[in-house]
Amino acid sequence: MRHKNNRQNSKKTDRDSRTLPAVLMWVVPMILTIPSVVLSIMGHYSWAAALAQILLPLGVMLALISCWRRVGVTTLCMLPLMVLAAFQIVLLYLYADGSIIGVDMFLNVLTTNSSEALELLGNLLPAILTVLVLFLPLLITAIAITRRGWGVNSSRRRMSALSGCLIAALGTLALATTLASERSYKIDEDFYPVNVCSNMVEACMRSYKSGNYYEDSASFTFETETTRPDSIREVYIAVIGETSRADNWQLFGYDRYTTPYLCSMADTAVAAYGRTLSESNTTHKAVPLLLSTLTAEDFGKNINRSKSVVTAFKEAGYATDFISMQARNHSYIDFFAFEADSTIFLREPEPGTVNHSVYDIDALPLVDSILAAGKGKQLIVLHLYGSHFNYCDRYSREQAYFLPDRYQDATIVNRGRLINAYDNSIRQTDRLLYELMVRLDSIGCLGGLVFTSDHGEDIYDDARHRFLHASPTPTFQQLHVPFLIHMTSGLRREHPELWLAAKANEKMKVSSSASFAPTLLSLAGLRTDKADVTKDLTSADYAEVTDPIFLNDLNRAETLEEAGFASQDFTRLSRL
Repeated sequence: MRHKNNRQNSKKTDRDSRTLPAVLMWVVPMILTIPSVVLSIMGHYSWAAALAQILLPLGVMLALISCWRRVGVTTLCMLPLMVLAAFQIVLLYLYADGSIIGVDMFLNVLTTNSSEALELLGNLLPAILTVLVLFLPLLITAIAITRRGWGVNSSRRRMSALSGCLIAALGTLALATTLASERSYKIDEDFYPVNVCSNMVEACMRSYKSGNYYEDSASFTFETETTRPDSIREVYIAVIGETSRADNWQLFGYDRYTTPYLCSMADTAVAAYGRTLSESNTTHKAVPLLLSTLTAEDFGKNINRSKSVVTAFKEAGYATDFISMQARNHSYIDFFAFEADSTIFLREPEPGTVNHSVYDIDALPLVDSILAAGKGKQLIVLHLYGSHFNYCDRYSREQAYFLPDRYQDATIVNRGRLINAYDNSIRQTDRLLYELMVRLDSIGCLGGLVFTSDHGEDIYDDARHRFLHASPTPTFQQLHVPFLIHMTSGLRREHPELWLAAKANEKMKVSSSASFAPTLLSLAGLRTDKADVTKDLTSADYAEVTDPIFLNDLNRAETLEEAGFASQDFTRLSRL
């Protein structure tokens, strides 16, 4: 009996040693091709482009994995491709728009702090489980057969290699057809996974370039001129929100009480611009656009040689403070923040640590101390955490106005709770802005506040079921942001022309990216040739935006149609 069992086990082992490597040789290329198949279905590809995207990678990988009998080792060598495929699958789940892993997605990985990443990963459980189910068995099998020295015999490898070459040839023919018939088609931009690898290289190059920022921007100057006496007390606050979309602001027509404080000031002390779009949907580009005098058209070429309006105010003799409610992310936002005389990251008391119990409203005591210490001219820049996901962590439980606001994960089923939590976060921004305005008014000096958000957010708003922001293809909700200006009674009295122009321009179309810095400089009576005065919302000569532009993943300015705006997005845009 023992000998019989041994013979059976021996036969089973012999069968497994032949079967498992052969199965792995075929399964690995097919699973790695899943992103290509999904992209071909979800993307706007011609039949030839779709066939090329599926057949060519499948054929090449099948031929490659057949090169060596130790298929387990070959599989482990393909681990980088598995990581890219897993990342792509998660991205497709997250955005559901057929986008590939863009340059900004790679940079977001580098610039997102661990607390933000954990908040998001906790709500991507279905995508993460899918990735684990697909790739974990492959790796376990590859390790197991590698340790046992199992491989594929030459006849099976020849069959696989021949099949791979044939499939790759068909894919090459389809690709040639695509290149011949579609002039706009580019392999490094449209063909997966070549485009993803190209984007990874570009992300590394941009990261390297930003590492030389201080050297490249050392000679930059605004050559700021002031039009007001140095003896006049002036205080200005620039507030940049996070992930706040105008659609959910009561001030701009939303049917819930999300901005009651600001609504009470709308007629007398606040100019609000409801037709505002951002030129970027990702924080690490949107915030530098706001704080610099650049737009999407010259961002890619000049960002490494530019400085922020903080420097412009310093050149005019202002004391400057930068308060961030976010953690350091080693991007241009940090570079600009450290231009200030004083820079504080309230959520990060020490580098590498994050205090999760800090809310935006907690910046008020620090603002109070800064205002109390100042006697001359002051600029305070406040970068909020605003409405960044996870929404219900942006406010205390006592401030939960819309209920229920708790959810297990981010899904279309939980949209009502997500919206409640999101709207609660908007209420916190409303309260903070009101308190800042009250403080400015109490000083009794010339002063003002300018607010906008870096970008908006998708929250399962239509049949596309899109969620969050920073996708390579933007939506209306990701770009439609609030923009408002507050002037103290002293500034309105001394310079009524600024207030009259600001109110007159309320119905105009605005680019927050283009108008934020020029408007802030104008409030303070500062002039620089670096700022486009036609984008100043406090000027009677303001030039309305006619063709909105978007800073795409490759740092090129493009129209909204070129950026991928869908019919739903243009419909919403037409209603502004």
